[in-house]
Amino acid sequence: MTSFKIVLVGQPNAGKSTLFNVLSDIKAAAANFAGTSVKITQSSIQLEGRFFQLLDLPGIYSLNASDDAEKITQEYLLREKIDLIVNVVDSTLLARSLELTSELLELGLPMAIALNMQDEAEKRGLKIDHEKLEKALGVPVVPTAALHGKGVRQLMERCSRLLKAEPPPLPVFPYTAHIETLVQELAAAMPEPACGQNGNRRFYAIKSIENPAMVPQGIRQALAADSAAACAQIRDYHQRDCFESVAYERHHLAMKWSEEICEFVPRRTIHLHDRLDRFFLHPLLGRFFLLAYFLVFYAAIFFLGNIISGWLDPLLNRIPPLLVPLQKISGFLWLTADGLWQGVAGSLGVVLPYFLPLIFLNAIFEDSGYLSRIAFLLDGLLHRIGLHGKSVAAFILGFGCTAPALYATRILENKRDRVLSAMLLPFIPCSARNAVIFALTAALAGPVWALVIYFFVLLVIAVTGKTISLFLEKPGGLIMEIPDLKVPSLRNAMVNTGRKLKEFAVTVVPLLLLGSAAMSWLGSLNISNWIDSFFAPLLNGVLGLPAQLGTTLIFGFFRKELIVVMVKQALGAASLALLPLTSGQAVVFLVFVTLYFPCFTTFMVMGREFGWKTAGASAVLSIVVASLSAYLFRILFLIF
Repeated sequence: MTSFKIVLVGQPNAGKSTLFNVLSDIKAAAANFAGTSVKITQSSIQLEGRFFQLLDLPGIYSLNASDDAEKITQEYLLREKIDLIVNVVDSTLLARSLELTSELLELGLPMAIALNMQDEAEKRGLKIDHEKLEKALGVPVVPTAALHGKGVRQLMERCSRLLKAEPPPLPVFPYTAHIETLVQELAAAMPEPACGQNGNRRFYAIKSIENPAMVPQGIRQALAADSAAACAQIRDYHQRDCFESVAYERHHLAMKWSEEICEFVPRRTIHLHDRLDRFFLHPLLGRFFLLAYFLVFYAAIFFLGNIISGWLDPLLNRIPPLLVPLQKISGFLWLTADGLWQGVAGSLGVVLPYFLPLIFLNAIFEDSGYLSRIAFLLDGLLHRIGLHGKSVAAFILGFGCTAPALYATRILENKRDRVLSAMLLPFIPCSARNAVIFALTAALAGPVWALVIYFFVLLVIAVTGKTISLFLEKPGGLIMEIPDLKVPSLRNAMVNTGRKLKEFAVTVVPLLLLGSAAMSWLGSLNISNWIDSFFAPLLNGVLGLPAQLGTTLIFGFFRKELIVVMVKQALGAASLALLPLTSGQAVVFLVFVTLYFPCFTTFMVMGREFGWKTAGASAVLSIVVASLSAYLFRILFLIF
């Protein structure tokens, strides 16, 4: 059966990922921050008995890509076979969004428009005549509110009808007479675009004036003299750069469309969002709220985690007595079964109780729009350590998983900021390390020590970032979009939580089971003793920890969640509360585990994104910082 390829294209924060979530079975991460989608996400959907391949491309302001994420979208739109583009437009920023629409129309591919966030536009007093816009553009226009699922089915029905028939030719929107004449002359002199290359003569004629680097080499060489002459005429006639002249043409078209179909009804009162923004963005009150928010956030995780753990523990404690008869049947069978059960108990009884509320609350937080306000509030502080507020997006994502946070650094404009952020990101406690911190502090040290560790990690990041930035040029200023605040969607939060739980079940739980079984086998063969003796000088000699914890660090390199299960097995304890560790030792161990070598996935992503030298330097830096930090805590516990 034929499968049509539909791609979602739009400016950052237009709601593409939210629309994708509503349409697809495999859910993409949807966070209210520009640049959330830093790679292509795809899924298969079925409508009216037909199958569609749906792709969510990274947000892009223009096909003239300025960063890595935008280049992904640019390359896909120019090189891949596409049956239909769905341009997701932010109705609250209609004129700006339509500038990208005009450029996509020039590409000449079949297209429909999702006029998204229609509900938010109405709250602002904007009335948009979508039927009039459809007549003006010559493509289907469907108003949607993807966050609430409104208009989504109508959009897909229009897309399905569009794909059933031969798509009508897209209208041509002429530029001002002087530029339009030059565009037509270049198009007439141009050879046909190569096979496998999207775009038409007019599109590449415009690009040969606006951005020649986007034009295929064969066409660029054939038109070199003509395009140079055309650019010279435009510069002389308009007294500005060719790129600016073409951008002005699209801006003029977008403003014209917007004024014709949009009516503004002034509001008599200040919108609640505006009042909240005055509070959230206040230099003093906003920072106090941010601090209080994070305190409540982590207190809620502890509270909910303890409740879930209390529900699961009695159920899990019924299983071990059922495994005891296996000791008489086979020693190897007993070791394997006991090891596997330790993995199950660790997954369900230790990791899951704190991991579940963490990802659920984090999903609500990301959907609210507050993330961009944190970037604004922390911009001044981050400048002092050599970064700016836009890095906050990657750091916040790092509390979920470091690997996608490294991809998120693509939204940063220059390599300097990307590399510095990448060097600091492994210090951010990801959800796996958060689960380890919550579980061990709850059992041995108390929740206050979790906060102490988090504040110390922030101090480490600040000192390390400042030290590295002394050898780099100063960061640039911050210009970024702050999207509207919105009530988080419980449905979106549940969807994202379910997606991450599925990833946890598919990727983490098997490793926990295999790691637990391997720990039992290594113990029986005394191989773990060799590993422990290698780490003993550091763990026992320097940090004052049991040497048996050495093996847990090896497993922690593959998945940090394994540490919780491995600690119980390594020290022979039935539960975390019975571990033969003092509260001081537990904190020293947690400081080391939080900061030491990144996990295998993070290491591989960093190597691919930034080069293996950078990945190796990051690994060495993290081990040195972790050792020094843990030793500092040991000294403090000895003194006090």
